[in-house]
Amino acid sequence: MVTFIIDCPICRAKVGAEEKGRLDHVEFDEDAGEPYGERILIGTCPSCGTSLVGRAAQNEFEGWDGSQESTYSDVVRIYPKPPKAFLSHRIPRTLNESLIEADRSFQAGANIAACVMLGRSLEALCRDVLEPAAGTGEEKPVKPKKRMMLAEGIRELHARKIIDDRLLDWSQQLHAFRNLAAHPEDITISRQDAEDLQAFVYAITEYVYDLTDRYNEFKQRLEDKKKPRPSAAEMFSSLGIPKM
Repeated sequence: MVTFIIDCPICRAKVGAEEKGRLDHVEFDEDAGEPYGERILIGTCPSCGTSLVGRAAQNEFEGWDGSQESTYSDVVRIYPKPPKAFLSHRIPRTLNESLIEADRSFQAGANIAACVMLGRSLEALCRDVLEPAAGTGEEKPVKPKKRMMLAEGIRELHARKIIDDRLLDWSQQLHAFRNLAAHPEDITISRQDAEDLQAFVYAITEYVYDLTDRYNEFKQRLEDKKKPRPSAAEMFSSLGIPKM
């Protein structure tokens, strides 16, 4: 029996899934001048029987640059419960990449590392929302302004009513976990606690970006409906058609 190691979201553990199928895909990137590839694996959890699909990126290619064999990264689960995807184009790259790294840490069973990346995610959100963007017309200070840190950002989000009291408390808990995780303290963070913190960061990211965009689009549609509809004569005139 052939198996591969993957994270089972039902058992909440790394398992040796029985391989039921695989797909290898390799292409050559002409611009980069090197190959790239991936391996898709399909299997079942030996404990709960859940169907699992994972992806592994190909790191080395047999016969390329002296490589004796092909090697792959650890398998990352893409089904069920694939990584969270957000719709807004306003989400900064640092925030998005930190969320992805946090999810990969979970699947590797690295809860402490996941908390560090979740704290980094929230800090990136605070800076994006609260710090003035370049070109806003504000005078440039003589000395560069110190970048906003997580604790200050959380307080400012609450002061500006971007988050309520419950989200403030949750944010402060994440801040405490992040501080403990980022320093050489003897701590243990359970997967359940880490997943709850991940759910919070997902929720606030969706609220600040996706739901805000959707609300603004909704309000715009309402405003458009309130505008008077042009008469037939006005429509003909705008098209350059002479009035009959």
